[in-house]
Amino acid sequence: MYIRPVGTVKTLGTLPLTPPRSARTSAAPAESFQDTLRRAVFSLEQMDKELLKSNIELVAGTAKDMHTAVLAAEKASLALDLIIAIRNKAIEAYQEIMRMPI
Repeated sequence: MYIRPVGTVKTLGTLPLTPPRSARTSAAPAESFQDTLRRAVFSLEQMDKELLKSNIELVAGTAKDMHTAVLAAEKASLALDLIIAIRNKAIEAYQEIMRMPI
């Protein structure tokens, strides 16, 4: 039996997969790391709003099914875990740079 992952690529679809530098054309400017983080945070906010909406529908009794609310909660949780991991790695990199001798 084949089990397909649930929306792992679409969950954080705001993070683009960019080709290596040699495959890029010079006409298209590369996206900055700051822009990528902004889009990831915006995506996280949208998932949080979707989670809140599905929870309200579940509590109010207007939801079609319960698994939609559970999936929204898992999407938001995974996105938050990813953002936290990126933040922690950035802080570790900064601390490593600060420890380098001049």
